[in-house]
Amino acid sequence: MSLPLADIKVLDFCQVFAGPATTMHLADQGAQVIKIETPEGDNSRNFVPFPNSNDLSRGFVALNRNKRTIALDLTKPEGLEIAYKLVKWADIVVCNLRPSVPERLKISYDHLKLINSKIIYAGISAYGEKGPDATLPGYDLIAQAKSGITTTRRNADGTPIGSFIYYADMAVAMLGAYAIMVALHERNTTGVGQKIELNLLHNYLALQAVQMVKTENDNPTDQGRVLTALATSYLASDGKYIHVHSASGRQWVNLCKALDLEHLIDDPQFDTHQKRGENAESLFQVIAAVINTKPAKEWESILKEHNSPTSVIQEWQEVWIDDQVVANDMIISYEQPGVGVVQSVNTPFKLSNSNINNRVYRAAPHFGQHNEEILIEFGYSSNEIDRFKSLGVIKDSIE
Repeated sequence: MSLPLADIKVLDFCQVFAGPATTMHLADQGAQVIKIETPEGDNSRNFVPFPNSNDLSRGFVALNRNKRTIALDLTKPEGLEIAYKLVKWADIVVCNLRPSVPERLKISYDHLKLINSKIIYAGISAYGEKGPDATLPGYDLIAQAKSGITTTRRNADGTPIGSFIYYADMAVAMLGAYAIMVALHERNTTGVGQKIELNLLHNYLALQAVQMVKTENDNPTDQGRVLTALATSYLASDGKYIHVHSASGRQWVNLCKALDLEHLIDDPQFDTHQKRGENAESLFQVIAAVINTKPAKEWESILKEHNSPTSVIQEWQEVWIDDQVVANDMIISYEQPGVGVVQSVNTPFKLSNSNINNRVYRAAPHFGQHNEEILIEFGYSSNEIDRFKSLGVIKDSIE
């Protein structure tokens, strides 16, 4: 299997989601990724663990395919020495430990650039490396709260609720892979490495780029969050919901025809985009009453026939077998030792010059699976490896 990043070497000092997802995107394109785990293991190994497995979970398997792993105690001089040897080999280092931790472990960019001046170092934090919260622990849900995202979803009593779809973790990973490619391209010109700074908070602001626009005299506080009747979900007669959407004059006409509400097209309350927004509550009631007369799937067919954007709100189990998902190879299957056949999300883009659809060439590794393989590859003898084991420098099982 020939993949475009096969000559790129990556060192992964990462935990949980954002960092591992970044290196997985590179590994899926053939990059040689070595993951360095602490003696405690990547915390995501405990995120919805598989039955009868002491070190594999859905969270870990989802984001760590196509990698090799070595379990090192970086607090021991020998462990740090091994890590530094790997740094000399690498083109890229990705680290999403709290900003104070790489400094303490001596794996910060300032430490590693002295070992390899060409290294591209992607540092991922929760809130950015400056400011009062820079060294605090953080997770996607906390970044949601800080960024204002949480206020967009509320319980009936008004309580803000976060999303357990970790948008920033996944967005940072995709942006991180892009930023790494930018830095590598620049290195091809300058011959010099550099540090990339990424954080969850900034990515949540970026995800709100359309809403987060301020001008001197016009700053609506609920910009992008006001009630709308034409970009929302409606309850159908079968108890399922369907999303109805109209973003232009033509789509408004199509929607009215589909719902047999043609008399609303030129109604003075709704004949402009602005009026439809101002009268959203009354328009919602009209559309809701119509949608409630037929099952969701039937409405979906009718709306599609009228070229009106729509989708039934699907449950997760329905997504796996959705015709559009299947037709575009969005889900892949592969054998995961210790678990069996795993289905997961495929790389979310395709290259026209490649006919490789499933790019999983190595299952997610067990803890310490490649300890000896990697050490031998980097010139360590069997006696040295045995000594590392006796000193607790390398680990074969999670502490």
